[in-house]
Amino acid sequence: MTRPALAFGLSAVLTLAAAAPVLAAPTDATPAKVLTQGMPSIPGPRRTIAVGNFDLMGPAATPSATNVGGPIAALMETALSECDCVTVVERDAVAQIINEMDLAKSNVTTGSSAPKPGNMIPAQYLVVGSITDYTASGAATGNGGGFSIGGSTALTLGGSSGDVAIDVRLVDTTTGVVIKTFKVRRKLSSMNVGLSSSYKGIPVATNGFFNTPLGDATRRALTDAVLQIDQTLAAIPWRGQVVKADGGQLYVNAGAEAGVRVGDQLTVERVGETLTDPATGAVLKQDMMQLGVVTITDSEPKYAVGSYKPIATGDPARGDYVVAQP
Repeated sequence: MTRPALAFGLSAVLTLAAAAPVLAAPTDATPAKVLTQGMPSIPGPRRTIAVGNFDLMGPAATPSATNVGGPIAALMETALSECDCVTVVERDAVAQIINEMDLAKSNVTTGSSAPKPGNMIPAQYLVVGSITDYTASGAATGNGGGFSIGGSTALTLGGSSGDVAIDVRLVDTTTGVVIKTFKVRRKLSSMNVGLSSSYKGIPVATNGFFNTPLGDATRRALTDAVLQIDQTLAAIPWRGQVVKADGGQLYVNAGAEAGVRVGDQLTVERVGETLTDPATGAVLKQDMMQLGVVTITDSEPKYAVGSYKPIATGDPARGDYVVAQP
């Protein structure tokens, strides 16, 4: 991954008010999890999802602010991986992966393990967003200085309060349609002080950070976002594609690693008429024609094979869709 490193080497000094509980910080050898709770499972095969850009806008986007979008996007990717309900595919390091493919193609690198074009798993969905608020203000004891995302000091607070707010968009990569938009917001309020300095003004993602009010609010906001993504995907039918049609057998481009199991029944569909916006080219509607049903008889790690039963005229072909209803 090429996103900004998460372990920024912050030294954290956590002082709590007498009434506040003391949180035991995990060691650096045991990184804290991003998610604060488990996620419901999504029925059917696993969806593939990638995390795109998160930008900084709104009150936090001051002229001196450093864009915290990179670290937040990285935390989102980690949170989605932790939920174990989707398959997260890498997109931030694609340029490096393509470079490795070019080296193999030019015979600079050799061997059966060399990356080959066409082997990357496509993302069915893309998560992008905007951080619209990422602030804390000090109220309090001593000098009680405020928090600034663009400053060199992470927190110098007696009592702190503020907001973490993120606008999230879930995009269908097949059509480019935004299928879900939502905002997650978490307020922070605590009597913590500490955190001496930060990396380029971004105090994000050390274990000590997660025990600060801002860190806790960030984790909870990302947990809320992953829960909404989970619930949205659970209501959408999973779609794979036909790799090969061989008589009464179909090969599907997802297998055991994606949760396709022997006995699963998938509807085989073909795109009929597609309506697009003449001004933008955006897909407005796709009419799907049902061709038949494939019952999975063998599920290998990367692909599955099944017996095909037609329900309409027309033979299935490479590129047709297979659909599992939620």
